[in-house]
Amino acid sequence: MANEKNKDFNAMLSSVRDMPRVDIVTDEDVIKRHGGSRMFFAPPLYYNEVMKKIPEGKVVTIKEIRSYLSKNNDADFTEPMTAGAFIGIVA
Repeated sequence: MANEKNKDFNAMLSSVRDMPRVDIVTDEDVIKRHGGSRMFFAPPLYYNEVMKKIPEGKVVTIKEIRSYLSKNNDADFTEPMTAGAFIGIVA
């Protein structure tokens, strides 16, 4: 990551901004790619809580975590860019 020395990862983990929320996507390509129009934006702590529940030694993919969060929050998929960034922070 660029500028790691200047980043406050605890602040990033605690940041909720305007999350959680579900947005409706209208772009047909995105809808086809992800299988629906309801996109869930999860705060980093949601990912952290899910990851804490995973037993040590068990392999769980980002895709599985995102699927779990979207299903439990009445959405079709999670926002992919921030999901990848948050997983990197809490891992």
